[in-house]
Amino acid sequence: MTRLTGLFLFVIFLFSLNGMSFSKTEGSKSRKYPPFIFKSVALEGKSIDLSEYVGKKLIMVNFWASWCPPCRYETPDLINLQEEFKDKLLIVGVALDNTVEPVKVFAQRYKFNYPIVHDGSGEISYLYGGITSIPTTFIINYEGKIVERIIGARSFEVFKGYVEKYIRKN
Repeated sequence: MTRLTGLFLFVIFLFSLNGMSFSKTEGSKSRKYPPFIFKSVALEGKSIDLSEYVGKKLIMVNFWASWCPPCRYETPDLINLQEEFKDKLLIVGVALDNTVEPVKVFAQRYKFNYPIVHDGSGEISYLYGGITSIPTTFIINYEGKIVERIIGARSFEVFKGYVEKYIRKN
């Protein structure tokens, strides 16, 4: 890649950030969040804004696809994890399928108890540095920082161990 091409891509990247909102205003103070604290619309049409949960809940962002066998393996465990920690944990599933229809079918079949966002364009995965393997799960602490990146499927017990490591004890 030439220096000119690299510079051009960098400028395009900066322009792409122009429309994104990385801060949340509370009264007179403004809190800044990194880009991976995203806003989107879940499958059922409800808006999801991770900045509303920073400081209140531990956040898990799980990248998956409906056609992925390891993703299908861990889905019931994530549903059970969300149920067990519903007052202290928010799981957000980010489906990387090319189209939304198989995601909707999968979501109906499994009856998710956490929001599912379709990322067919790759915009959300880009905010996480690009997802090269699925499933990949990120744990975001109460300060809005990524504290774990988990590549590959995990069981309920393993996920529970991660949650218990970072969840507030009060």
